[in-house]
Amino acid sequence: MEEKTERTKIILDTDIGDDADDALAICLAVKSRELDILGITTVFRNTAARAKIAVSLLRELGREDIPVYAGLGKPLVEAADVTAVPKQLFPEMEQLPYERSMDAVEYLRRTLTGAKEPITLVTIGPLTNIGVLLYLHPEVKKNIREIVMMAGAYYMHYRELNVRSDPEAANIVFTSGLPIRAVGLDVTTRCQVDDRLVDLLANCGKPGTKLLSQLLLCYRENRGRHTFLHDPMAVFAVFDRDLLEFSGEDIQVELRGEHTRGMTFNRFQIGFGSDRQNIRCAKQVQAEEFKKAFTKIITS
Repeated sequence: MEEKTERTKIILDTDIGDDADDALAICLAVKSRELDILGITTVFRNTAARAKIAVSLLRELGREDIPVYAGLGKPLVEAADVTAVPKQLFPEMEQLPYERSMDAVEYLRRTLTGAKEPITLVTIGPLTNIGVLLYLHPEVKKNIREIVMMAGAYYMHYRELNVRSDPEAANIVFTSGLPIRAVGLDVTTRCQVDDRLVDLLANCGKPGTKLLSQLLLCYRENRGRHTFLHDPMAVFAVFDRDLLEFSGEDIQVELRGEHTRGMTFNRFQIGFGSDRQNIRCAKQVQAEEFKKAFTKIITS
């Protein structure tokens, strides 16, 4: 008899539509036996368009039962074009329906409030939805098991996109006191998509893989290179305990500075002590083993 695996309940918060790694992460989450996706929320700029892309991918994966809610498009302080159409919104996606009964923040509030067991939030975009949720409804913290995020850079000096797109929201999350496991550019840039993976996805005939290959090619045509496995690594970190090594750190988000606004500043790295015990950052990854495990799951 096959042993039953306890599945971690997650909500995935994504800015799908610009980089193709969000779609890869959603596919990985759907196909991972260890995870139970309760819903998907979209964030940053045109969140309605992003919701349609997510719905399209879920249809291809045979998971129309997973609801998709559009979230906040504008960062807390800075301006953003909420009408900009993501490159990966293909014409056939434009009329697809998503959940309009409430926005992402209200969905998160209701789901967490009514949860019988803690839920893991997996964030693979700017942290606007989660920051606003925690600011307006701090009572939901008791029902959050942990936040696993793709965001920041902790052992290098770099303004990673998800943090710099809304530093104030990121600061709310990092200072929330919640358990956080952060997967940053320190490890994700060691794992890049290559032509072989694109060809495999295009030809393997498994649910969702052809659309994934199209999204990857769209990204390469617009950026001149293949994407890295940034967001899939955060999803993988939810259930993997072997291929990623985490270290407790004291992380602060820089909110000022002409060249440093949005940087994740690691106080441990420059010798300051800390009493924070809740933030752990990915420091090492077994890159080749991760890529093999990732490929095996999404082509299953």
